Amino acid sequence: MDYGGEAPMHNILKVVCYKVSHQPERIVRALLNHGSIRVWPGALPMVLKHCSMSPRTIEVLLNAYSRLKVTDTWTESVPPEVLQEHKEFYDSVFSLALTPRSLQHLARCKLRDLLQGRVHKVVPKLGLPTFIKNYLLLEYRGYIH
Repeated sequence: MDYGGEAPMHNILKVVCYKVSHQPERIVRALLNHGSIRVWPGALPMVLKHCSMSPRTIEVLLNAYSRLKVTDTWTESVPPEVLQEHKEFYDSVFSLALTPRSLQHLARCKLRDLLQGRVHKVVPKLGLPTFIKNYLLLEYRGYIH
């Protein structure tokens, strides 16, 4: 936490809309892989509002949750021009309101929970194919599943 009592995750999410070219998704991913606290789920509509220009940041963050309650507030939080520009991605986000998370995703969340802040150390040492390691480390795929 900083002197203002805010966690690093909150600090980076506040500036995503101003620093999209700096690839904030890489910082969010690194923080999550090192055991950073996630955003309170009730605050996710606000995160969507401020970070919607960086779908990769949203993707990494949302893929760190095993369950999400997607509401109409989520849709209203994303500006229409951003929805149009990143239609496929946001369609995958809002489809979570209708379908449960995949078993593959739930297994990833469970493993990440068990490893906690050691994900970045343990996963690369596992005898798994690279694409599975990348999946466990929240690599970007362009959609939510």
